[in-house]
Amino acid sequence: MKKFFLTIAIFALAAASVNAQVVKGAEAQTKRGPYETNGLFDNVFIGAAGGVNMYFGENDPKMKFTKRLAPAVQGYIGKWVTPCVGLRIGYYGIKATGLTYNGNNAYVVGPVADKDGRAAWKQKFNQNYVRGDVMWNISNAISGYRSDRFVDFAPYIGAGVMWNKAEKKVAGKYARHPEFTTTVGLYTMFRVAAALDITLDVNGSLVNQRYEGEVGGRRREGIASASLGLAYQFKNREFSRAHAPVDVTPYNNKIKDLNSAIENANALNKKLQDELAAEKGKKKGETVIVKEGETKIVPSPFAVYFKLGKATLTEAQVNSIKYFVENAMATNKDRVFEIDGAADSATGSAKTNEKLGQARLDAVLKVIKACGGNYKISDKNLGGTMQFSQTDKTLNRVVVIK
Repeated sequence: MKKFFLTIAIFALAAASVNAQVVKGAEAQTKRGPYETNGLFDNVFIGAAGGVNMYFGENDPKMKFTKRLAPAVQGYIGKWVTPCVGLRIGYYGIKATGLTYNGNNAYVVGPVADKDGRAAWKQKFNQNYVRGDVMWNISNAISGYRSDRFVDFAPYIGAGVMWNKAEKKVAGKYARHPEFTTTVGLYTMFRVAAALDITLDVNGSLVNQRYEGEVGGRRREGIASASLGLAYQFKNREFSRAHAPVDVTPYNNKIKDLNSAIENANALNKKLQDELAAEKGKKKGETVIVKEGETKIVPSPFAVYFKLGKATLTEAQVNSIKYFVENAMATNKDRVFEIDGAADSATGSAKTNEKLGQARLDAVLKVIKACGGNYKISDKNLGGTMQFSQTDKTLNRVVVIK
């Protein structure tokens, strides 16, 4: 069993070395981190496979190799948290066989001769294993993330509960035995389509020697498995590089200057209105005409930026919107304000961006409505767009009032 584990480790290192050489010529197509955090249901995969198990019990090496093989199946669901680290949980097992010289063993199914021709007994039992794995995509870790790479290698470690069930009753009941089990393995993915992989899973598990009903000799026994199958990748199945945070200081300074100008204009407007009222009081019957726009404030466009995939407003953003409404929109009630909601088209599907643009638009409209007042508004959902910036997609996650 130790040789089997060592073989898996050597193969994983060799595969990584070969993979690094293959990818080196296509380095321009790789994406290196850091990466944007994916959603809970992004980069999820399911798989199923079939193959063989081989149990490594105390006397099993004395059994013919072909007689030791038993059918194996597996089914699992997992998620790639990053291009390099994945988690999965699944069921593994179906049958296992072995050799014993104890005819009273609970898992004995009949007599058999060992490789030397001596009389022995064949063991057979139903094999079940539920475990969780932590996977490391060594191909992406060493050579950079590529969604179109033909083959990826992912060594993993896992742990769970393994239990068996005898195939015949002894004293009126089936023998059963559960054990906590640890596993190491190598998961290989051959990309045949954007959403489909052919998989090869080779692993070995350690279990207590009492698992197959015999105690004595070495403390640990094991079971090895090799399976070939298919894995399906659900959408979204890509990873995007994270961009450096945008420095919004210039925009905040501009907003601050605009708010200061609005305050000064409001003060001037109040002063002129007071003077007008005073003149009206002095010269009763005299009509005073104030030219349209003479004391009006013409507001500049106002922008509210959102985080990736979010449509919620911070307290600071809510206060900024309220300030704009009370000081700019309130003094221009005859003006039609255009309000556009958007998401960046470089991230997510068109359907997702359409919903996200509308959600952001609704969030801002809700704050405006809560301020009271009757304003002329023309709102529009732009969905996914790049019209606000072609180089920095974070500037397209925005609601603009103009």
